[in-house]
Amino acid sequence: MPGDIAGFERVDGPGNINECISDITASDARTARALLLGCPSFVLPLEEPSRDELLELGIDPAKFRSERARALCLSICIKLPSGAFLFGASRVVAVENGIRMGSTLLLQSDDQWSRALDEVEDQIISYLPQVATGVHPRPEPGGKPWKKVVALLGAPRGEAAAPLTWKSQLMLAAGLREIDLDIRVSPESARSIVIAELRSNPPSALLVWADWVANPQVFIQPFVAARPGAKADILGSHDRSLAFEENVAELAMHLREVSPILEEGSTGLENRMSWGDVAEQILALEGPHFHLTQRAVRMLTDNPYPKPSRMLTHIESLARVAMDYNQMRGDLGGRLSEYAMSKEGIEIALTDSTLNPPAIHSVTVYGEPVYAIPHVKVDDFKNSVDCGRIYFALDREKFRFIVDHVGLHDYG
Repeated sequence: MPGDIAGFERVDGPGNINECISDITASDARTARALLLGCPSFVLPLEEPSRDELLELGIDPAKFRSERARALCLSICIKLPSGAFLFGASRVVAVENGIRMGSTLLLQSDDQWSRALDEVEDQIISYLPQVATGVHPRPEPGGKPWKKVVALLGAPRGEAAAPLTWKSQLMLAAGLREIDLDIRVSPESARSIVIAELRSNPPSALLVWADWVANPQVFIQPFVAARPGAKADILGSHDRSLAFEENVAELAMHLREVSPILEEGSTGLENRMSWGDVAEQILALEGPHFHLTQRAVRMLTDNPYPKPSRMLTHIESLARVAMDYNQMRGDLGGRLSEYAMSKEGIEIALTDSTLNPPAIHSVTVYGEPVYAIPHVKVDDFKNSVDCGRIYFALDREKFRFIVDHVGLHDYG
């Protein structure tokens, strides 16, 4: 990082924080960016910037002597004077010894900011394809041990559709949550060995990719028997339609449940916000693309779901998908569930065989009653008191989402 103020001159100022956070002052925005660039809490080395990129930034690498161009992913969590928390992440391009020996010159910062930790984590994950060779996630020396999650990915022929660094990217995504991801390729070829290990030394969670494992339950059932209540889920799609980036996003979503940054019972961000705090923000999401029924509005008061901040993050993501659905006149270019996962990192199920909801009161589409069956899986816990859901209907006449349930998994 720069040793003097001259190194910051090109990137000084409030930047684009106001585009992400509308109510932050210019002074706080500038301070937040200075902390991100000068005192980040997380640093990830990326591949060195190309010659063309440096030339576009006004630097000719052919003239370097002792200089060295670097690219880094930086991230930080900041508590504002108001008491609110702000998360930021950036890809920074810098030149070591760019001003003089020992003094770094910052050339560019594409920082992104959010009040939602998950959104900034997704930004960091987007940089993983650029991570420098030789970077491996591991616990800090003397730090607490990481949770172990076993991932069964099936036959190696799947690697052909993935980048060469696919395994490294998955492990780095897990490392963001302090998880040691144990990737097993072709588990069915060593079925008895894998099952024996799951029984004798069960990990914190088991994730099985449907794309490449023909019968996931063969592995899930003995694991759940050995570790009741532990997370065991199926990822991917049987038709192998998800792009690699979508698989990474889905993995990250599941790992957030395995290893939440803010544990239950902590005094962290989720416990600082009440339903009274988030209700107004949820109501403000309404528009031509996104409608809350009176039933949903009533649920925003004294809601039994224990994580209002987490619910707010997911319903904000759903509202952004609804905006796209409205603007594209219902044509998202593919399945809604895949679009929501790739664009916002939320898991939407379009059906629920156990659900028998009533028709939404006072709403019809082309004169017919509508039912809120599609839903966002806010959590995937077995315990009903922790399992959040957002149930909504698709209005294919007005191209909007109609939300009828915000809360626990007890609709219909």
